Amino acid sequence: MGAGIWNLVFGIGFIVGGLSGKLVLFGTQSTTALTVVGVVMAGWGASQIWRSRKQG
Repeated sequence: MGAGIWNLVFGIGFIVGGLSGKLVLFGTQSTTALTVVGVVMAGWGASQIWRSRKQG
């Protein structure tokens, strides 16, 4: 569950940073790309948390 929490936290941070326009994805200078990466990472983290709770 630890990795899932980190992925969720970083994903939310990327989403907020991308939507605020203050952060960009390295190598692309794109806020939209950073937001998409954040959504994917947060979704993966939520999935990891959900699966770990389902097993335990």
